[in-house]
Amino acid sequence: MTSDSASASGQGPYGPRTKEVRDFLVHFAGLGAHARAGVVARYNAMSNTPEFTAAESVLGETIARAGLLDARDALAGPLLQLVRAPEPVPASTQDANEDDVVLDPIAEPALAALLAILTEGLVDPDITRQLYSPFDDAMPR
Repeated sequence: MTSDSASASGQGPYGPRTKEVRDFLVHFAGLGAHARAGVVARYNAMSNTPEFTAAESVLGETIARAGLLDARDALAGPLLQLVRAPEPVPASTQDANEDDVVLDPIAEPALAALLAILTEGLVDPDITRQLYSPFDDAMPR
């Protein structure tokens, strides 16, 4: 499925879960520092477990198998806008280097949650819950 065919079918840029992805992005944009810190702490506590790693693997396979690669890629722009860490403006534009982009630590948990939303209904509900769970206290579903 190309992004053109997704638009033509009325699904939007994030496939059949476009509304849910957009809702997440809107709420995520409004999270305060305390809520973000809680998400990062919960994610760090669980992200290296075998169960979480297995859930991420299933997610990747599902995205490819379901033809959601374009929808996954479409998440990058909005997510990047929301997770760029504040950085000082360089003295001159020639000092700026796109490779020096610094991301807020919440970037990884936010991506996992977005991909879980994207594939909801295509994977076991336990996988969706697990990948989204760092946000449970901050943004219950």
